[in-house]
Amino acid sequence: MTGEVLFTLNGVSKSFGGIKALQNVNMKVNKGEVLSIIGENGAGKSTLMKIIAGALQSDTGKIEFEGNEVKINNTQDAIDIGISIVYQEPNVFAELSVLENLFIGEEVKTKFGSIDWPEMYRQAAEALELVDLPTYTLNEMMGDLSIGNQQLVLIARGLHRQSKLLILDEPTSILSQAESEKLFALIAELKENGVSILYISHRIPEILRISDQMIVLRDGKVTETFSANEATENRIITAMSGREINSDIYRLRDYYDEKPIIKVNNLSKSKMFHDISFSIKPGEILGVYGLVGSGRSEVARTLFGELAMDSGNIEFEGKKLTKHSTNNAVRKGIYYVPEDRGTQGNFSLHSIKYNLSAAFLPTMSNKFGVLNLNDEKKIIQKNVEKYSIKTKNMEDLIISLSGGNQQKVLLSRWLINTPRVLILDEPTRGIDIGTKTEIHELILTLAESGVAVLLISSDLPEVMRLSDRIMTFHKGRITGFTNRENMTEDGVLRKALGLIS
Repeated sequence: MTGEVLFTLNGVSKSFGGIKALQNVNMKVNKGEVLSIIGENGAGKSTLMKIIAGALQSDTGKIEFEGNEVKINNTQDAIDIGISIVYQEPNVFAELSVLENLFIGEEVKTKFGSIDWPEMYRQAAEALELVDLPTYTLNEMMGDLSIGNQQLVLIARGLHRQSKLLILDEPTSILSQAESEKLFALIAELKENGVSILYISHRIPEILRISDQMIVLRDGKVTETFSANEATENRIITAMSGREINSDIYRLRDYYDEKPIIKVNNLSKSKMFHDISFSIKPGEILGVYGLVGSGRSEVARTLFGELAMDSGNIEFEGKKLTKHSTNNAVRKGIYYVPEDRGTQGNFSLHSIKYNLSAAFLPTMSNKFGVLNLNDEKKIIQKNVEKYSIKTKNMEDLIISLSGGNQQKVLLSRWLINTPRVLILDEPTRGIDIGTKTEIHELILTLAESGVAVLLISSDLPEVMRLSDRIMTFHKGRITGFTNRENMTEDGVLRKALGLIS
């Protein structure tokens, strides 16, 4: 580490609608240094990395690289000045060879304009040598490599571009221990060669192990900056949490003597989650908190019958669910609002009316299966008014609505019939504070009416504000339950990081 500054951010902010993803962020990276970015889900880490890599542009602030102010308008601008990024999920062309993946869009040409395969092979072999991969790997299909080796190929591509700043986004989240050790050795070697690393991870032990400097983000703001000799696990946890949780909205409910409406017994799904057991009572809000990739959503999808379990069972009102499917779940009143309204929830090329009625068309049809258009219109209009969905015409496409109103459509679709169990996966992601407040009130009202709610959220204050209990996940396993009277942000966060059980 030379102490010579390579890269600085000054006053960088970014908003999406009314959501402030980053607020006046300042940071600097020295040459040959590992700077780690730490923060909870939704803290702003990914937004920050995408701005540096050119995938997003900031609203305010400036970027300097090697002492000069630069404009990074797109990913190619970043590559041209020496910045490369390897995302958490490798972005590869599985049906092309490793050699083709290394040079995609940047092929070496002969003087006659044809692809110079021998020269590309020579350069690629040198790049793979830097990450300790054998030359014969170049002839393999990218999709045939392990995820770990795919990541190493992408790092090799960045090094071949002579990158001076390499961004690694949660690089060990999908690696084995052996692959992680190989990556750490490579990072140490890159440092020695003067390459700077921006390292994003939730895993505090590995951050303490490899970092020279650390920055903690919370709610889009830098809360602490540590050097390697200052940082401790406790100091990092405190900087990540430490907010005052407003619990004024919470209301006590008398559900304690109820029998569980749903019980999950030793549920497992290979490579997703293992030995999951819990229950929910009518009128209870069970919060679920864990880092992205911890298995939360996969458990929810299994409850809804979308994923098949490998072992274990689910009981509904004391009886085991056999041949569980989404149709079976809906018939029993188990409804699921998925985490991504754009790709998993709403039908983007259809009308607001169709999106509202899609789940329960049979209830609006006669015995011959013919849809009663008048009934549909009345039911939809009632829901539009009840949930304050702002639309001029129900025949407009769903994508004409704001994000918050699209989320209301998705929620109210499942409230045309009263649910028995409502699974909410990230119900307030990407919406404004006003709509979020409305949805929080709705969740509490549903629980007061006897609906069992499974609330999954990356927003820890939200989970703590609404939940009667919190179930924490880490690496596909439950790491503990926390009752409301014992909830602290520090305690829940430690369980989600796998630090205590």
